Amino acid sequence: MQPRRDLSSRPRERGAALAIAIFSVLVLLMTAGTALLITASDSRATRNYRSASQVHFVAESGIAHALQLVNGPGVLNFQNEVVTQWSTLFGTSARSFTAAPGYTYTVSAIADGTDPANWGRFVSTATGPQGEVNRVVARVNRTNVPRTAVGAVYLASDTPTNATFTGNAFQVDGTDRNYTGGLGPGAAVPGLSTRNDTNTQEAIDSLGSGQRDNVTGLGYQAGPPIVPSIMTSGWALSMSQLNQLAADILTLPGVINNLATQVNGNAVFGTVLLPLITHFPQSVEIKGNGNASGAGILIVDGDLTIKGSLSFKGLIIVRGRTQVIGDTEVTGNGTIYGALWTNDINLVVGGSAIVQYSTQALALANLVSGTASALPTPVQLVSLADCAQVPSGSGNCP
Repeated sequence: MQPRRDLSSRPRERGAALAIAIFSVLVLLMTAGTALLITASDSRATRNYRSASQVHFVAESGIAHALQLVNGPGVLNFQNEVVTQWSTLFGTSARSFTAAPGYTYTVSAIADGTDPANWGRFVSTATGPQGEVNRVVARVNRTNVPRTAVGAVYLASDTPTNATFTGNAFQVDGTDRNYTGGLGPGAAVPGLSTRNDTNTQEAIDSLGSGQRDNVTGLGYQAGPPIVPSIMTSGWALSMSQLNQLAADILTLPGVINNLATQVNGNAVFGTVLLPLITHFPQSVEIKGNGNASGAGILIVDGDLTIKGSLSFKGLIIVRGRTQVIGDTEVTGNGTIYGALWTNDINLVVGGSAIVQYSTQALALANLVSGTASALPTPVQLVSLADCAQVPSGSGNCP
């Protein structure tokens, strides 16, 4: 008789094998799922870190943009020339950051509560495409290093100018020269500079072929063909900024207001030993018998017309048109060392007209108030705070 086999264990073995297989599959799925979650978490962390870094760099770029904009013309009073005019200078709407699509930034300018003329801050807020936000605060102050002049002659108007050059006895030179003789230490600037390409071309077209070598300085080429030193400086002072600068200069001590509309005989508007701020709150004409000289800063709120003789060392700001006029009866002679900033220029030369860029002469202009702070200067970055990294309320962060 054959022994009896117990077959009841087979189904139980098959059930255990199925359970082990299912458990193994579940373990594999859990492992795979965990790996995917970790990978996704790492990807999100990497993406978030990258976005946080990018939005921070965009905010810092906003600070750099603000500094570049302000330091083009320079600053005499941070409150008046930057903060008050910020909506016009920079604007309040968000700017796109072209290097990183989807990122934008805004920048605000705030004056210091204790010393608003010399200290302030820029607050740059950047946003990213996923709602990332970063704010950077830069504390800045005005330096005492005078800004390089934009040109020997600067036409500050944004509207079309009508520069006129008649005769050949004039010279506009952007090469730095001392009024005591010899070359100065400064780099060359344009002989004549304008706010836009239209006015630059108008000034070039106003020169005859025999006059183009009379405007020399940065970019001048003796040719042939002769290329005069006339350039566009769109970053320089606008008329509103020039007006504000003149107003700020006139708040300095020692301003001499001259109400004369004509200058006859001899007149002195400061000397190299005692440079002055001379202000004509109206148009003024130096008559044919007028012989004027001066040093420091000369501000004319209207037109400056020279039919006699003017010799000046420093900065002349004319908020109208500058004219040196000569004909068969009147011989106008003007010699300016330093720089001339004007709305437009008209040289009808019977005598001579010389505008010579001179850092030596501009140094006189910077001393008129007894301190080295009468001319526009750049602002410098003193500190930079990332508001995501500092406690709220510190570093001028909200």
